[in-house]
Amino acid sequence: MTRVLLISDDWAAKKPLRAELMERGFAVAAKPSAEVFREDAALGPADVVVVDLERCGTEPAKLCHALRREGGLSEVPLVLLVPDAQLGQVDFAWGLEDYLTLPVSGKRLAERLHFLLWKLHRIEVKNGFTAGDLVIDFARYEVHVKGVPADLTYKEFELLKFLATHPGKVFTREVLLDKVWGYDYYGGTRTVDVHIRRLRSKLETRGATYLETVRNVGYKFVGELPRAESSRRAPRTR
Repeated sequence: MTRVLLISDDWAAKKPLRAELMERGFAVAAKPSAEVFREDAALGPADVVVVDLERCGTEPAKLCHALRREGGLSEVPLVLLVPDAQLGQVDFAWGLEDYLTLPVSGKRLAERLHFLLWKLHRIEVKNGFTAGDLVIDFARYEVHVKGVPADLTYKEFELLKFLATHPGKVFTREVLLDKVWGYDYYGGTRTVDVHIRRLRSKLETRGATYLETVRNVGYKFVGELPRAESSRRAPRTR
């Protein structure tokens, strides 16, 4: 059973979320943010830590850094639940693996946690990658969507391959230019946006979502989200 440590200063408000997670096979323990800073606090063990920023009185950066220093939790993936008003303040330098915008259902949170843990514990693929209806053959440089070949350029394939082999990890445009185009490429970051847009037009059919824009940061590969969930996402930056 996957163990979730939920950090929140309003446990009563999170009871419905806990119930939904438990229905989906998670064991959920809750602790107030102040417990993170107590030397005698017993926070673990846990497989993933979820921090409810809407219901925490502690400053987010300070809280995340404290969790990263906590011996038993320093290597445990950290996920933030973030209200709209705080989105612009989220910084991946705090050590988080992912975040979700509030309000969030237990079903949506469970899906993201399952995907995150699969990503962290998966066996590395050597010759290919499959996500939903998307199949990437690294050896043959071929991509199929619902069994139909997708006509990608060399750079589009390399960009997709790089993102797909690091699912869930956010990369800035500058990093993508370096990793895919090479350090000696002198084009602007707009090149990345153009290639992402072309990939979406070729791959994301019938409501599927594989590439996600992280506001003010960059892009990540998320795998295929269910259509109903995908349609509720905020408009993506082009």
